[in-house]
Amino acid sequence: MKKKGTAVLDVVQARYPGLVEKVRGLIEGSERRFTGRSRKQDSYLWEHTTHVASLAFDLASAEKMDPVVPAVAALFHDAGKFMDGTYHAGRRTEEDDAARLAGPVLRGAGMKPRDIRRVAFALRSLYDARAGRNAVAGIVHDADFLSKFGALGVAQFFIKSTLRGQNLRHALMRSLSKELTYAAGLPGNMRTKAGKRRAERKSAETLRFFRSLMRELRETRIADVVVKRVLVEPVSRPGRPIMVRLAVPRVCDSCGGRWTIAHRTERGTKCEKLEAEITCATCGERSSFSFCLPEVPPRVRRIA
Repeated sequence: MKKKGTAVLDVVQARYPGLVEKVRGLIEGSERRFTGRSRKQDSYLWEHTTHVASLAFDLASAEKMDPVVPAVAALFHDAGKFMDGTYHAGRRTEEDDAARLAGPVLRGAGMKPRDIRRVAFALRSLYDARAGRNAVAGIVHDADFLSKFGALGVAQFFIKSTLRGQNLRHALMRSLSKELTYAAGLPGNMRTKAGKRRAERKSAETLRFFRSLMRELRETRIADVVVKRVLVEPVSRPGRPIMVRLAVPRVCDSCGGRWTIAHRTERGTKCEKLEAEITCATCGERSSFSFCLPEVPPRVRRIA
């Protein structure tokens, strides 16, 4: 068990010497190849990885599991994201690539074959709802989602937006609908009791922040955003509609007209996507955005 004040990476390192730096090298190297940077810089992906590993360790401890195996799985959960300097090449999933990378690395670190199989299976079933009973996958799944919400999650949202070259207005127009939808549904998206307890708090914190942000944007006349609630029925789950929240400008910037909203769903490599398009009823100006639908119907929570 982790002693108070002991970093999770130190615990993993003590059991599997050299493993942490090996995984870090894989992640940072693939990130550099993907971005085209030749020299070492601060790695967003590694920082996110350590955050998820820490959450996985704590959740596993709360669930009365050996926390080291879930923490190790969490260290690999994004290791396949930029495999060979590409992103989702050939429609393969990054979790499959992560599992393929993990095997030889974990054997070299001295992990028992049974635990290697647990890590690999957990990675491959991470976002497969049919594998929800896999204990290690459930822990890493919840940790990954929890890392994206609350104060740290909101901070990471803006870091990612900056890395993509987006200003505040553009980032919100492209991504606020997803953030609100997932934040409202976070507790229902958890697979573990420990995750659900944390999700209740992080959901409330995140929604409270975005409410305040939208209010200040309106007061300073930077952007006047309203939230439209729309029930969407996924093709993969007929009869189980999901409440999504679409954040759109109150009126068209060009002419002051009102927006109409159209949407459809499309099955992607890892998820069913919502494709939304808003059109000004007066001048015809259009804008579109998309995001993966949550895995389960989110809890309805008032946000605006």
